Amino acid sequence: MLPDEQELHEIKLKVGIMERDVHHTNLLCEKLSESIEKIQELNVSMIQMMSLHGQRHEQHEKNNIKMEQDIKELHSRISTVSREIHERIDEVERHISSRIDDLRSDLIKHKEAEKKVNLIESISEVEKWKWMILGAVLTGGFLLGKIDLSTILSFL
Repeated sequence: MLPDEQELHEIKLKVGIMERDVHHTNLLCEKLSESIEKIQELNVSMIQMMSLHGQRHEQHEKNNIKMEQDIKELHSRISTVSREIHERIDEVERHISSRIDDLRSDLIKHKEAEKKVNLIESISEVEKWKWMILGAVLTGGFLLGKIDLSTILSFL
């Protein structure tokens, strides 16, 4: 080959290599462009997510403040109700103690006026008879419930 042809061949070879490199560079640029677009889309999505997260965080903070206020209010109400209940219990206790004292004094007056011990004894006798009669009636009722009346009537 001639030197000019050899140089021409080298130049063509170099141009071919350069064309291939340019083609690869173009492909790489296209891929980079696509990647940049995806990164931009991702960036927009991230900005939206961060904005939403910020809003939710602010709402959460507001809710926490509201909840703390509600807890303080509930604590105050519970304390007030507890105090009122204790006052009412003390009042009821005083009333019950007063009534017990009144009943004691009435009982003592009643016992002093009653002076008849026989009355209590007679009442206990009546109660004994009452329980005996009740026991007899229950026993009779139980026996009548267990006895077959048709069998008894067949003997008569």
